[in-house]
Amino acid sequence: MRVVHICCVGPQGGGMGKVADKEVRLLIKKGVEAWLICPQKCDTSYEHVIKLPSLRLGNASRLQGLLERLEDADIVHLHYPYYGTAGLIARLRMTGKIKRLVITLHMDATAKGLKGWIFNLHRKYMQPQILKAADELYVSSNDYAASSSFSDLITNQDKRVLELPFGVDVDAFFPAHPSRSEFGVPDDAYLIGSVSVLDKAHDFKGIDLLVKALAQLPERAHLLIVGGGELLSFYKKMAQKFGVSNRAHFIGFTDRARLIRALQSLNVFAFPSKNGAEAFGLAMLEAMACQVPVIASDLPGVRSVAKDAGIIIPPNDLQALINACNGCMQDTVLCEKLASSARAKALQYSWNRHIDILTERYQKLCV
Repeated sequence: MRVVHICCVGPQGGGMGKVADKEVRLLIKKGVEAWLICPQKCDTSYEHVIKLPSLRLGNASRLQGLLERLEDADIVHLHYPYYGTAGLIARLRMTGKIKRLVITLHMDATAKGLKGWIFNLHRKYMQPQILKAADELYVSSNDYAASSSFSDLITNQDKRVLELPFGVDVDAFFPAHPSRSEFGVPDDAYLIGSVSVLDKAHDFKGIDLLVKALAQLPERAHLLIVGGGELLSFYKKMAQKFGVSNRAHFIGFTDRARLIRALQSLNVFAFPSKNGAEAFGLAMLEAMACQVPVIASDLPGVRSVAKDAGIIIPPNDLQALINACNGCMQDTVLCEKLASSARAKALQYSWNRHIDILTERYQKLCV
């Protein structure tokens, strides 16, 4: 069986790219010939990743030379949204030029101004045709899907839809207490952390809220942000503006081992996403596996992952974020209880189970 995954970003491009990469890696381990196609701009050199030239505008792109890479595929697996290429792939399926198409519906992309207007037009006129072309559709949670632009799939009980939660490697992400010195953080600090690509496409992650909240927290509170991007200098300047540059630590993109140490070093993981562009919370789940309690926005999908593992707050609410951080700092008994629950909850999300189900679905489609 030959399976080709297609994603608008590579493994370093955020949660969507990480999921696509993980699925391809695990499929290869199971003996499946699997590939990940992404735009040439993607910063990766993995053997299983094929980078194609493209016409790009932000994360939207039109991949060039795609058909010849898909003609022999038994399954084409599209990670959606992918503006610029998703419509092409749907047409290839509807005209029989690719054999089978499955789509993972990751999220509703959001934006302001002209870009937001374009997104809405796409959802209204193109998205229904793209989803209609799919043989199967996967969602990370029915909770998110039921409140998304594709909620009619849940309402109408479309038989093509399968809830398939993402996973976490609980053997790699585990509780520990590494030294914080490599991050420039005092060992006696109360460390709040988050993970995000720092670009315009991910401004919904609420990193600005964390910087502003830090300015209202006691001096022993520090902030650790893992991730880089075009807005890294912007957030550093924001930290200077609010007088917390000595307590806000931005470590940029990093390898997996250092990411794990960063998560293990936290007292609490903050996930103050602002809107429905956040659908699951893969980085949050990885922190939970490290037995770190979380502060998470009350958003569909996110809240189902964070339930019993932390404090749920209204989205885009700075004061609620400040109150939650203060509450965690003051109530160590509660945080210890939430930390234990976080690890137990993470154990319920298995990548091995995820890939077993995915492989089984592929095989049934190929019969």
